[in-house]
Amino acid sequence: MTAATVFALALASCTTPHTYEPSLHPPTHEQGVATTAFVTRPWSEVDIAAAYPKNDLARRIAFLMACDVSAKSSDASALAESAALLEIYESSTTAEQFAQEIQERFELVECVPLDAQIAGAPLMTGYATVVVDARVLEDPDFNYPIFGDVRVNHPEFAALPRRELMALPAARTDVIAWVRDPLSLALVETNGTAHLLIETSEGKREARISRVATNGRAWTSLGSALASRGLLDAKTYTLNDVIREATSNPAIAHEALLDNERVVFFASTRADLFPPTVGLQGGKLVAGYSCAADQSVYPAGSILVTTDQEQGSTAPRAARLVFVHDAGGAITGPRRVDAYFGEGMEALYRAGEMRAAIGVYRLRLRK
Repeated sequence: MTAATVFALALASCTTPHTYEPSLHPPTHEQGVATTAFVTRPWSEVDIAAAYPKNDLARRIAFLMACDVSAKSSDASALAESAALLEIYESSTTAEQFAQEIQERFELVECVPLDAQIAGAPLMTGYATVVVDARVLEDPDFNYPIFGDVRVNHPEFAALPRRELMALPAARTDVIAWVRDPLSLALVETNGTAHLLIETSEGKREARISRVATNGRAWTSLGSALASRGLLDAKTYTLNDVIREATSNPAIAHEALLDNERVVFFASTRADLFPPTVGLQGGKLVAGYSCAADQSVYPAGSILVTTDQEQGSTAPRAARLVFVHDAGGAITGPRRVDAYFGEGMEALYRAGEMRAAIGVYRLRLRK
């Protein structure tokens, strides 16, 4: 059997319909509203004109794509809001007109937590799609496994911690591909989507994969595991620091990876629907506009306004529009937003540096 044949079989084994587990797709909007309250805020708090998307061609195209993705929402309010925003965009010729019509038709509402456990300061982080070299057959250089959905063929393995699963010979049949080092695997699992470049004797093949489940174990990031070993400052390390230390200390990085008991399971995704949304039927994430948020608070397809959190400033803060197209197990509560930066190393670096205090609101149509 050639490597190309193995590659095709590996992809075929992970392209059947999959069900997202709860940690990847939070509860429905109706289940989450009981722990939050929406409070109307004055438009004077934000400069919504700064979110006008007609100043740059690439930005205009991305905005229209994001509106199109939100139009696939099954939530009536999110569907109406995205349609109204698109109508305002199409009828506006200036940023001032865009802002005026938004303020006339929308309320600016802040979601306030009623549960003290989710009442932390608003925070925006970032994620991206990893592009990584991989092999379909393990070899001495590529020996870190990306697992497919083990629930399909080996449900008895689905809850095993990483050390046990990686050491289990029978689990190798559930491996989609092998990557070169702990850092590569950690980046794939952390970001949840990957574009695999697979070299075979018949030539280079490509695969696009997205997370569908985890083993449900506790998550320990590679950075925090390296910090616990004294290689990084736990409070200040960046993605660049993680890459440097993991590359310089492969044996320590291996042990740090094994500290993370959570294993992410993946499935193949069609190129025209990659990277896929969560909570929406069809469409794909749009760099610069898509975000992951808690869909029990903000329905899939809804529109958020985010601003920088400038301490002590009374001036309106420049606004950005982002669309809830994704969800994630670590993105919970009304004050966590994870912005999608796109595909490749540049996007990954920018996402890795994103950790900012923000203001976050929802656009809600006036009744």
